Amino acid sequence: MVEIKARFDEENNINWARKLEKAGVHVVYGLVGLKTHTKIVLVVRHEEERIRRYVHIGTGNYNPKTARIYTDVGLLSCREGLGADLTDLFNYLTGYSRQQSYRKLLVAPVNLRDRFLSLIHREIEHAKMVIRVALSPK
Repeated sequence: MVEIKARFDEENNINWARKLEKAGVHVVYGLVGLKTHTKIVLVVRHEEERIRRYVHIGTGNYNPKTARIYTDVGLLSCREGLGADLTDLFNYLTGYSRQQSYRKLLVAPVNLRDRFLSLIHREIEHAKMVIRVALSPK
């Protein structure tokens, strides 16, 4: 998926999309009414009688200029759960499904807000427990 309305990078994204399409990549151009802001790659390969999915989830743009300025984090994995989640996400983004749950991914507008709030409350409870333990008489 290539976001055509990317701030300051529209022309570059269109050029990359054309190059990818010429190489045989299925390119999708965003969803009507939603700003798609994600840095993910899913590679699906047939290996030794089975399908294997490789994923990259990153915080930064795949842009050599900004890579020299910003520090980004990326996760490269072939874990089944992440591969299945990204497959489901791409199906959602391309209109092939209306996925409402994911194993590991936080996806707006599907589950991001509720899951973030749940994780924040979990950490609040952890902090309270640590304080109780620290303050309890020995």
